[in-house]
Amino acid sequence: RSPRFIHRPFAGLAVGWHLLTWTFLAVLVPVLLTLWCSVQRSKRAVLMKEVFRKSKHDWRYTDLFSKPTYCCVCCQHVLRGAFCDCCGVCADERCLRRADRALPCKEVVAPARDDGSLAHHWVRGNVPLCSYCAVCKQQCGTQPKLCDLRCIWCQTVVHDDCKPNLEDEGRCDLGEFRTLIIPPHYLHHINKLRRRHPDEYCKLAALCGSGWTPVLVLANTRSGNNMAEALLGEFRMLLNPVQVFDLTKMPPGRALQLCTLLPPGSVRVLVCGGDGTVGWVLDAIDTMKLKGQEVFIPRVTILPLGTGNDLSNSLGWGAGYAGEIPVEQVLRNILDAEVVSMDRWKVQVASKGYYFRKPKVLSMNNYFSVGPDALMALNFHAHREKTPSFFSSRIINKAVYFLYGTKDCLVQECKDLDKRIEVQFPTMPILKKTCCTLFGDFTLV
Repeated sequence: RSPRFIHRPFAGLAVGWHLLTWTFLAVLVPVLLTLWCSVQRSKRAVLMKEVFRKSKHDWRYTDLFSKPTYCCVCCQHVLRGAFCDCCGVCADERCLRRADRALPCKEVVAPARDDGSLAHHWVRGNVPLCSYCAVCKQQCGTQPKLCDLRCIWCQTVVHDDCKPNLEDEGRCDLGEFRTLIIPPHYLHHINKLRRRHPDEYCKLAALCGSGWTPVLVLANTRSGNNMAEALLGEFRMLLNPVQVFDLTKMPPGRALQLCTLLPPGSVRVLVCGGDGTVGWVLDAIDTMKLKGQEVFIPRVTILPLGTGNDLSNSLGWGAGYAGEIPVEQVLRNILDAEVVSMDRWKVQVASKGYYFRKPKVLSMNNYFSVGPDALMALNFHAHREKTPSFFSSRIINKAVYFLYGTKDCLVQECKDLDKRIEVQFPTMPILKKTCCTLFGDFTLV
């Protein structure tokens, strides 16, 4: 007798609906989780931004610390949180408000102790790698917990147990770079002066020791490989934060006004950027001369972060900096540097035949370009101002330069430029259809 089978026409359809439902859930659940995480991240970012805005600390948020880090409040190991660029305090997101209230940051202006000295400002834990105790000379920070202490002014590191045996009686001498740091008590005395005069500044400089030559750090975070922002934090840690300026937030003209509160002829300026940034700072120095502040003109040093860095290379500061030496060595190089004079040239651009138009006066450091290379540099600058995040390395910058140079070879926007431009030095024409080196003030007609 042959077997009989029952046909269920909807069985395959039910299996298809189950498969479709599970596929839909497999796609929908990750999307919903991603959206939820994005909303929570946005809320957290808004809350943290509000905390950062009201805080005395210079907080920087990070998704992952580069070394084993412990919260200075709860003493727990943290992977994600915030750290202060000035004093090195680290905190978990949950402890951020408590850290802001309980742990003071570096005071840029503060009175000295009764004996005229500065007191240590200790921060516990997260000491630099390979640091050694000032008392027992043994390595610090080796235990997997929040331990040991570091002074954020003189960078002295001691074990918790060795701190009572420190022989300096709590006096901070500002460490190795004391001749480069503006002490907080100096600015406190400046605020109390009734008559601000260079002679008064020289008297106060005696309180800072002999050979005191403070340095101002001016960094352009858009230069070259965009590493200036990290360097700003390292300089704030070693120096007084009032000495460190971000040129994208404060122009050099305003930053250099700090020189007028320091002894004449003693200030050095470290420019972190490329040739354009150095020229920007030198133009601000020229403006100081026009204001009658010649006695406060600083000496300029360079940390080459730009793409070309021709001026830096010619002065012996190197063709580029990519972190191959620590910031401490950069400051040591400033202490050992020699002072040399550099010529500054004026370029006057006048429209031929239009005598009623006022000529435009520019300044030149070591070269002045007219034609395709100048157009290429201008296009590069405009592109970087529009999308600064794209220009994150020197290789990308040079590639963009190459693209603009190739484009100009095809388009030839500067064709027959030698027939339309005449260079005069100082009044007689010396350049027409030729190329030569120019020395002195000259006019571009």
